[in-house]
Amino acid sequence: MVILNRVINILILLAAIAAVVFSYLLFSKREKLVNGWDQMAKAINSTAKTLDDGGNSGTRAANELPEDKLKHENYEQLGQVLPKLKDNAARIVTQRNELADTIRTAATQLSVSGVDAKNLKNIAAYKDQERIFVSGVKQFRSQRDSLSREYARTFNQFNLNITAEELINPKKSGLAINQGNTKIKESIERRDTYANYLSQISRAMDLSRPDIQSPGYRAELKKILDGAKRKNQELKTVTNQLKAERRKTQQLTQQIASQRKTISERNLYIQQKDRQIKNLTNILNKDGSIKLPEKLLTSNDKKECYAYVRGVIEYVDKDYGFVTINIGRNYSFVQQYGIKKNRVLFPLEAGKTLSVARNLDTMTPLLIGKIFVTKVDDNSAVCNLIGGHPELYKEGDTVFFSDDDIVKALNEDKSGNKK
Repeated sequence: MVILNRVINILILLAAIAAVVFSYLLFSKREKLVNGWDQMAKAINSTAKTLDDGGNSGTRAANELPEDKLKHENYEQLGQVLPKLKDNAARIVTQRNELADTIRTAATQLSVSGVDAKNLKNIAAYKDQERIFVSGVKQFRSQRDSLSREYARTFNQFNLNITAEELINPKKSGLAINQGNTKIKESIERRDTYANYLSQISRAMDLSRPDIQSPGYRAELKKILDGAKRKNQELKTVTNQLKAERRKTQQLTQQIASQRKTISERNLYIQQKDRQIKNLTNILNKDGSIKLPEKLLTSNDKKECYAYVRGVIEYVDKDYGFVTINIGRNYSFVQQYGIKKNRVLFPLEAGKTLSVARNLDTMTPLLIGKIFVTKVDDNSAVCNLIGGHPELYKEGDTVFFSDDDIVKALNEDKSGNKK
């Protein structure tokens, strides 16, 4: 019994020792768990603050995940608090992804190659993507600024006070560009107007049409200038010639005045000779052997000339009612003046009326009708039929001016002279 008691006591002692040891180990483990929990709570709160970035990110994860609510004493509330960390992290990831897509879209719009949205979302690769994008943006901005300066310089050449800053500014660029385009359009219209007038000037100077809009426009303008100089020299030459002609005219005028005096003297001499010729004519006419006309005719003696006109019909068109005659612009007749033959040029004129007869120089002449002259050539004329049926007219019929035709022709000549 004593031995059993001793064994039981030893076992109890061993159990007590084991309990003490296990209690110590459990306490130590609990301390480690508590410390780890506190560190985890601090890490979560620190992560939340990092996500909040001092309020710049737009999240309030630090307020939603306070350190005291994350301690082991409040483990019952962890199910409500910890999901907020995931929600805020998801919002940050969504923002990152959208920013990556936006940067990729911006890179595409700016023609920046080598930017990939997938790599922008990758922690290891986004730095290179960021460098490529920033470099592309800088290059784009540099090109934009350079173009803006060049456009501003171009616009200023058209007397427009436009700066590169105005072209870069979205609020001012539209107005500035419209002003520049309007001024350029006006310059183009002015250039085209100049080109048109220069072409007309070239045509007036018998020069080939200049190509003002070609790269060699300077040479084209020089041609016009050289042509203008030549014309100016020709004008001076003609002016000098005109002055010389005027001097000649003055000399000739003086000579004419002298000749008029001589002519006047000659006219007196001619009048004396005419009186002598008249006396001689009277002597010749008394025995009837020679009969002279009253005067030598000229083309100005129209009344007498009309009476001498004789011609024949060469062609008759019965279908259309017209004829052609052998009298034209070169028509002339011979006036017998004693033994002298006086040939008088007496052109036929359009608009005159002639008579047509057959067997005119016989004892039985036949009046056919009248014709109206519509077209006159050198040696012929086309005439419309006025009276008589076309069947009555024949080739070879005589055409002449009757007394009433002469009266009508003289009236027309007087009317024409007045006009």
